[in-house]
Amino acid sequence: MKKIPLYTIALLFTAAGTFAATAALVDREPSVIEIEVDAQDLARCQETLAQVAQMPAVTDGGSPILFDSADDLPQVACVVRDV
Repeated sequence: MKKIPLYTIALLFTAAGTFAATAALVDREPSVIEIEVDAQDLARCQETLAQVAQMPAVTDGGSPILFDSADDLPQVACVVRDV
């Protein structure tokens, strides 16, 4: 009867270790979302991005994200559109 909780704990630690090892081995390239704008709109685009960056991060449902996951979020940059 005492073996089942021990096996459960051992399996949980094994699963957590496997997950941590997998996460450490995965190369995460930073993703960048580029917003293409005309040259005259570049300053306005950058200003808008700065305002959005000041807003708190929320989930799709509107709940605030309670942990610092900014590293997982994509970066956004305004670039001048090639004509």
